[in-house]
Amino acid sequence: MFRLLPSSFFSLIALSIAANGAGADLISQAGSPVDRDQNAALQAVAKMTEGQRTYYQNNGNFRAKVDSIQQDFGVTLPDTFNYAVRTTSEAAYSYVIPARSPVSGQLKAYVGAAFITPNQDPKITTIICQSTTPGQARPADPQLVRGTDFNNPTKLSLQCGDFSVQVPASEVNE
Repeated sequence: MFRLLPSSFFSLIALSIAANGAGADLISQAGSPVDRDQNAALQAVAKMTEGQRTYYQNNGNFRAKVDSIQQDFGVTLPDTFNYAVRTTSEAAYSYVIPARSPVSGQLKAYVGAAFITPNQDPKITTIICQSTTPGQARPADPQLVRGTDFNNPTKLSLQCGDFSVQVPASEVNE
């Protein structure tokens, strides 16, 4: 178990993007408006997800409105994306989906999730998933599943939904 300050969490994601093959293209071509928007969307979903984790730790529930998350955690939301939040008693999902625009067919969507893991250590775990293809489709929700660890079948683990992949270094356990 480790604790990341919000700035460390975002730094880890940025370093991971730079180290990842596809992410390296994103960083090296950051001059293009599409790449800048894609990177800003990733930063937004990272802050929203971290914000939900932090808010839950301090208040015992999740924030249910994008405006509240944006205000509380200083999230910058690029105009080329739409934003939504869905909360349950056990999780909060933050969606960042390309808005209808001339470049929406070039941008990928994200979903970040903060899960409560009762009776387990860590108590809250987060993940960010990116859609595998560009466009306006909402990525499938990540899931908290049991039985993926042969040595510990009751252990919970995170996995992205269909047609999405985990953003490297986005899983944070607290």
